[in-house]
Amino acid sequence: MKFSIIIANYNYERYVGKAIDSALAVRWPDVEVIVVDDGSKDQSRQVIAAYGDRVIPVFQENAGQLTACNVGYARATGDWIIFLDADDLIDPSIAEEVARVSTSQTSKVQFQMERIDGDGQPTGSRFPIYEPLPTPEKINNWAVRLAAYPTPPGSGNVYARAYLDRIFPLDNACGDFSDSALVTAAPFFGDVVTVDKPLVKYRVHGGNDSNLFAKEGLFAREVARGHAKFLYAQRIAKTTGIDIPDVNFRRSLHVLQHRIPSVVLSPKQHPLPWDSKYQLLKDTIRSTVGFDAMAPKRRLVLLVWSLLTLLAPKAIARKLIQKRFSH
Repeated sequence: MKFSIIIANYNYERYVGKAIDSALAVRWPDVEVIVVDDGSKDQSRQVIAAYGDRVIPVFQENAGQLTACNVGYARATGDWIIFLDADDLIDPSIAEEVARVSTSQTSKVQFQMERIDGDGQPTGSRFPIYEPLPTPEKINNWAVRLAAYPTPPGSGNVYARAYLDRIFPLDNACGDFSDSALVTAAPFFGDVVTVDKPLVKYRVHGGNDSNLFAKEGLFAREVARGHAKFLYAQRIAKTTGIDIPDVNFRRSLHVLQHRIPSVVLSPKQHPLPWDSKYQLLKDTIRSTVGFDAMAPKRRLVLLVWSLLTLLAPKAIARKLIQKRFSH
């Protein structure tokens, strides 16, 4: 098997070299590293060029992360594909793990991610917490019934080319970030296999797209992304003969955790006109009872947090939200 590691970079001169180093250190006889610089304005291109023929560099005008991933995939020749964020790091054994657990039916192998700070030091936490450890059968069931399943974001996943060829090139139907489409469609085209150990280091710093307190309205953005993912899942599932009812969107605890802050903090920017605190209270109770993709203890904690956040004065609710989403 051949592994392709695709790094899409934009203005991460501080980190992209470390990401490339981790890709080049992967223990496997046949690995290619493709680095797509999406019109960076800093010194990223000089950093990438310094690697010479050890990587396949692609320099393009700024077109966005989704386009950069499409370009990188078009250049890739591997049987397994990793889309490594330019500020993350992968473990040298990641290809060996994929080879160990994958079969011809596997669409995706997913791992845990260990959080590190801007200087690369561990913060002491990892995610997702797989409780219970999901089987491919459970993930397929959750994807249809609950519109979600436990999955890491971008760098925590390795994809089979046989699966990716079914959905590439990506359009923006699932949003502007490639991992939204990739993780959403995977259960409908094969088995999603979970490895319950951290093989990716996820860097937490002020420039992360996941920093939801960087400016107002980012929770609303996440809700819009979650809804776009659901609509994409409906579309993809239908191509495989599966119908996902609209109501399943409200059953997702993952999206609910963004719907609540969006309505509480910036209701005028909230993208779902039918949402309200009353609707969220009903969805919270129903979802925490039926969302068996999450351990009962975590569901109970989320139930308490959700109810307090929805019923508390805004100042207290803001503190609860900050505590929930601080890394």
